[in-house]
Amino acid sequence: MIDTVRSSLGSSERRRCRVLGFRRATYRSRKAGHRPEVADEELARLLRRTATDERYLSWGFWKIYHYLRNQGKLHDNHKRVYRIWRAAGLNLRRPPRRKRLHRKYRDLISPDGVNEGWAMDFVSDWVVGPTKKQVRIINVMDEGSRRALWTEAHASISARKLVEVLDQVVDYRGLPAYVRCDNGPEFISHQLRTWATSNGVEIKFIQPGKPTQNGLIERLNKTLRSECINQTWFESMAQLNAELQAWSQVYNLVRPHQSLGHITPRRLRNRKPEILLSTGSGLGEVYNSTWRCSVV
Repeated sequence: MIDTVRSSLGSSERRRCRVLGFRRATYRSRKAGHRPEVADEELARLLRRTATDERYLSWGFWKIYHYLRNQGKLHDNHKRVYRIWRAAGLNLRRPPRRKRLHRKYRDLISPDGVNEGWAMDFVSDWVVGPTKKQVRIINVMDEGSRRALWTEAHASISARKLVEVLDQVVDYRGLPAYVRCDNGPEFISHQLRTWATSNGVEIKFIQPGKPTQNGLIERLNKTLRSECINQTWFESMAQLNAELQAWSQVYNLVRPHQSLGHITPRRLRNRKPEILLSTGSGLGEVYNSTWRCSVV
C-alpha cells in the first residue's frame, strides 16, 4: 500500500507512513522480507500436526508445548504459541474417544436343532446383607429349546470365570456350533476368543447398541427379573443362588413357553426324542432334563 501511494503521489517515505499510520521500522522490516504471518502459519501447522497425531491425542496445550520445546522444534514464548493454538481452534478439541466397534448385522433366527446355538448375557443386581454389594448373574441358554443352561451369581465375573462356566456347560451339554453375545469386555476378551478357536465354536457378536439382535437371552433376562429377582430381597450370595436354581427348575420343567407352542423344554424333548446333543467327541447324548448349577 505504501509503495502504491509512493508511485501515485511521489511523497516521501516518512510522510506516507505518518498518513497511513505505519511505523517506519515495520515498513522497512517487511520490505526486507520479514513476514510474521508466514511464521505463524508454520507454527500452526506444527501444532496441528502434533495435536492430531494418534500418540498425542489426549495431550493438552502445555503437554504439547513442553514436548516440542524438549524436541528442539519450538523456541517461541508460550504466550505467542497459545495465541496461535487458539487461532487454529486446537483449544476446542474434544477429548479422544475409543473407536467404535463395527459388527455385521445378525438376524435373530433361532436354530432348528437343540444345542446348535447358545446365547449368553449378564444381569446385575444387589445383595442386601452385611456387605450390600453388587453381584452379576450369568445366563447361558440354548436358543433352540429355550432352555436355561446356566444361571449363577458371582461377586464379579471375569473372562477367566466365564470360560470356566462354559467348560462346565460343555461337560454335560456338548459343544454348540456358535455362541451369541454382545460386545461386553468379557465377551471380546482374548481368553474367550482362544476358547472358541480351540473348540471350533463361532462367536456371533451383535451390533453395538442393538440388543434386539440377541433378543432370546434378553427375554430370558426379563423373565428372570420379573419372576425371581424382583420377588425377594436377597441377604446372601448363597440365598440368591438357591433361588436362581429353584427358578431355573420351574423355567425349564414347568413354565409354558409361548415360542415353543406353550409347552416346556421338557415336553419338547418328549415330542422330539430323536434330537441328540452333539459333543466334542462326535458322540450323542439324549437331551437331559436335569438342570445344573454350581453353587458359589
